[in-house]
Amino acid sequence: MLVFATGGTIGMHQTDSGLAPDPDFPEVLDRLVSGICAPLGIDARINHLLPAIDSANADAETAPRIARAISARVRTHRPRGVVILHGTDTLAYTAARIAFELSGLGSPVVVTGSQLPHGAGGTDAADNLSLAIRAAVRAAPSAPVSIAFGGSILPAVRAAKHDAVSLTAFRAERALAPGGVGIPAAPSTEDAPAAPARVLSFRFTPAVTAEDLRAAVGAGPDGLVLECYGSGNAPVARPGMLGTLRELCATLPVVAITQCATGGVDLTRYAVGRELAAAGVIDGSDLTVEAATAKLGFLLDRGHRGEDLRVAMERNLVGERA
Repeated sequence: MLVFATGGTIGMHQTDSGLAPDPDFPEVLDRLVSGICAPLGIDARINHLLPAIDSANADAETAPRIARAISARVRTHRPRGVVILHGTDTLAYTAARIAFELSGLGSPVVVTGSQLPHGAGGTDAADNLSLAIRAAVRAAPSAPVSIAFGGSILPAVRAAKHDAVSLTAFRAERALAPGGVGIPAAPSTEDAPAAPARVLSFRFTPAVTAEDLRAAVGAGPDGLVLECYGSGNAPVARPGMLGTLRELCATLPVVAITQCATGGVDLTRYAVGRELAAAGVIDGSDLTVEAATAKLGFLLDRGHRGEDLRVAMERNLVGERA
């Protein structure tokens, strides 16, 4: 079993300045992992990402970097399974991206963390770690990337953090979609950016103006996820909004998802949705915001562009969308 620690609350302890990384955590983790793995009759190898990541500071490079490190270690050591420890703030974003990056890895990957530090009273650290290791041991080599947390095993491309305090912090409102076609081949003519693609999200609210939308992309992101009302509605009658959307779609991919916890976008249902589609917005179906940003960033980093990108975004690759 490969356990790959990247940082997060699980490896912290209380200081006078609040929670901070515990310098003794490597030894603590070794004891925890040994205590879980020994009764199962499996060996464990523990690696630590250096420097450890405060998950609130995760950026566009974080998940791809973790995926590269895991891929290299799996090629070398051929583990039965992989467990990744990660901070909970952006765990769902990283797990969703890793689900695309490591599809077909040949070793099941499970992501976990904890709401409380390893040494705190009532901590969930050991329970979540045990759940993740046992899930990885039992999973088939082709199993999709999952999240183990609070007693549940959740599909990474469907999960979101929904509670800032509860030990059952993550949930998946949507089941893993069947019929994933797999990761498409990378374009033969590489057009990947020099730096990882930055994908932002923008949430429509009643006060939003076209100027707000334009300002949201002022720093030049590579892709945009629109969090729309209901089944894909947006305030397109607002002065300048539709024209702004057309301009944006001409320069970067824009994907529409729903703000609702369940259901999804259908840009053919309402006239407003049809206007979004005509402007060039991509139908994100029932993608979560975590999966939408992860998938769009992954495809952009592989060099997918234009119609090729649209087709891939509108297909179910690894169970992320209906």
